[in-house]
Amino acid sequence: MKSLKVVFMGTPEFALPGLQSIYKNFNLISCFTQPSRPAGRGQKISHSPVKNFCSKNNIPVFTPKNFKEDKEINNLKKMNCDVLVVAAYGIILPKEVITIPKFGAINIHASLLPKYRGAAPIQRAILAGDKKTGITIMQMNEKLDAGNIILQKEIEIKEKNTAQEIHDQLSQIGGELINNLLKQLEKKEQIKSIPQNESMATYAKKITPEETKINWEKSGKEILRQINAIGGWFLLNKERVKIFDAEISSKKTETPGFIVDKNFSISCGKDEVISPKVLQKSGGVKMKIETFLRGFSFEINQKVD
Repeated sequence: MKSLKVVFMGTPEFALPGLQSIYKNFNLISCFTQPSRPAGRGQKISHSPVKNFCSKNNIPVFTPKNFKEDKEINNLKKMNCDVLVVAAYGIILPKEVITIPKFGAINIHASLLPKYRGAAPIQRAILAGDKKTGITIMQMNEKLDAGNIILQKEIEIKEKNTAQEIHDQLSQIGGELINNLLKQLEKKEQIKSIPQNESMATYAKKITPEETKINWEKSGKEILRQINAIGGWFLLNKERVKIFDAEISSKKTETPGFIVDKNFSISCGKDEVISPKVLQKSGGVKMKIETFLRGFSFEINQKVD
């Protein structure tokens, strides 16, 4: 018998493993997700992955803009849930909300807290050249990602790992850890937690569009981390080109930001060279470098912007 009553709050793909686990193993009363919005060139209404999952499985789903109105808070109170599980919801929860359930609100966060609180922990970890990251299951309080740590699991960040690869690993781990914790709650086992060390806290701010433009003065290693974390683009012949995969090598060059060979390698800082492997022209599709070179004209020693 599924005795533990759970309300889930989440929005993107990252939230799905946790939601799926709860749906399978516990009494999932309802879900909350961000409102559907227009997206893409056609501005068609796009539903969140969480809402799509709920629709397919006949799970009641709510999409408030926020919890500033009493009716939204009262709606949650009427559900009489034991615990609230949150994963990348994207809406700030006031203290009134997180204190409603018997066991409070539990958050699945994609970093080893207290490092990288905030919106973009995976991307910031890769950009910083970190060798490890992980999942934290924490007891939420009214401050951003500052609650007591209940569970953590660490993974390695390899040099070639992309943000999507780390995202996929961490989302699965998050689903496993929240399942383990909820089983403990269901068995009425005592849950231990430890406060975060505030002196070690860092903030992972949201990625801005400006950060995705490549600065060729940086080293090849820094640019490769950028490509893996958030993507990287530049201008050639006034056309925007995005790099999705690349390799770096050492080569004595005089000035960063120039095409140095027929394979479309581009000079960087610290005498390093970026050799793109997968690219995309503005409005086009991703293509391997071999295909790209057949349909794009350039000259050796040509500058890129």
